[in-house]
Amino acid sequence: MTVLFYGSVIDQAGGRNSFQPQHSASVRMLIDELGSCFGPRFQAFLLGDETCLFLVNGKGILSTGGLDTGLVPGDKIEILPFIEAG
Repeated sequence: MTVLFYGSVIDQAGGRNSFQPQHSASVRMLIDELGSCFGPRFQAFLLGDETCLFLVNGKGILSTGGLDTGLVPGDKIEILPFIEAG
């Protein structure tokens, strides 16, 4: 599983543009893991109203279960700033 950051999400992640999660079975668990790695401010940024768009294998999570969207090994998760998502 690979998580890719874009735009201002990279800035919030201290300049990193990717992350390899360990045990995230859902987007919600991934956000918790990202918070543990990058800190609570990053986690709050990800959860902010209309701050970020999450794509799992190219599909927005709003159509696949929201934060409860399941994740499996091999998934590609992209996190984009909402304004830059187009």
